[in-house]
Amino acid sequence: MIKKWLSEDHHIDLPKLFADLGFKLSRQEETHYIFKGGGSHYVVLYSDKGYLYYTIERPEEKLSASDLITAYVSKTEGENKEMLWDKVDAYYKMVLENKSLLLANNSQKPIKLVSEDFNHFRDYGRPLDINADGLYAGSEDMGPFDGRIFQDKEGEILFPLFNIQNEVCGYFADTDKGVLPFRESAIKHSLWYSNIPKKIDGLFLFKDPKEALAFHRKFSLNNVVYLALGAINTQTTRILFQIQRLTKVDKLFLSFTGDKKLEGYLRDLHFISYVEDSDFKLSLTDRNMALHFPIGNEKSFSRFYNHTRQFNTELAQSFMKYNKIIDQNRLNRYSVMVSKDGEQIKVRLPLEANAIRLLVWSYYKNYLDKAIEILKPTSHNWYSEWESTEGQQQKGKEGQWKDYRMAM
Repeated sequence: MIKKWLSEDHHIDLPKLFADLGFKLSRQEETHYIFKGGGSHYVVLYSDKGYLYYTIERPEEKLSASDLITAYVSKTEGENKEMLWDKVDAYYKMVLENKSLLLANNSQKPIKLVSEDFNHFRDYGRPLDINADGLYAGSEDMGPFDGRIFQDKEGEILFPLFNIQNEVCGYFADTDKGVLPFRESAIKHSLWYSNIPKKIDGLFLFKDPKEALAFHRKFSLNNVVYLALGAINTQTTRILFQIQRLTKVDKLFLSFTGDKKLEGYLRDLHFISYVEDSDFKLSLTDRNMALHFPIGNEKSFSRFYNHTRQFNTELAQSFMKYNKIIDQNRLNRYSVMVSKDGEQIKVRLPLEANAIRLLVWSYYKNYLDKAIEILKPTSHNWYSEWESTEGQQQKGKEGQWKDYRMAM
């Protein structure tokens, strides 16, 4: 029986092993290497335990050479139907026999020695310039945003992203092209959130932290948490709903926006498809979206159906202003078509702004009213809304945000 299996990791030159396995060196810094491959990034560091690495999605989880080998051979087929550990053992021995993949001596330190809890993302964020102007002026003194806004060495604004273990795994960056992922950030596995007060009255979800800050500048709400998902997917919504359970807040205030209002409605639909227990399914074709969701109680379905029927009627009446004879094929293409499929509702939704707005509003009012409230600015986004009212004296801010509840 082997007593010390896979115990020679400290002799393996991990950067060379990454390169040998086909990973590309993306960047080398004083304290770490960053490799890219298989759709992700890997950060290699040198600690008292020798070379270690982590994925950008989990900086808190340090791995070693044997972990990399295991992950690599798990995706290859062995000869004679070898089991995983047979493949690991064979490859590990092959690496140890290849002197070019081993450290010349244990004292070799090609990069700076760091602690085992090293996370290179922490080095990107620097304190915000006290002379920042515009939207960011004085934001470091705002309770919700203290320690939640930084800048890089070039002065670009950064918002830290957190994974499910509450570890920084990237940043949003406010660039001249919009708010975008910064460098190798794990955008699909993280979210940004403001500081959590002792008492929490609401969770407010936005497209990005800049929108959250603009909203706060306009309304100055107390006892709320602002959030922004790195991307809308299973991983990020899982973190969001975990925060919602921990804070014991029943209702989520949703305010997705974009450069056009349609972008906000599409984000609404995308997010709704991940709401827990909604069983809301969405698929996209070149002309429309197909939606499936449970009928629910008869009252909810009846109101939803009447809303879509009224929309289709008004669409036909508008068409008659320009043509006395209805082109039914053209009209059907832009109508909201609703049908029953057992206990499910099937909806064919055209890719048209008014139709999508109607669907978002009616679904949330009839099926999610107790769980979600949707807020929309009168401008395309909250930053534009804040810009248009900047400098105007506002009274009773806390009550005004309710005037922005989505309505038809």
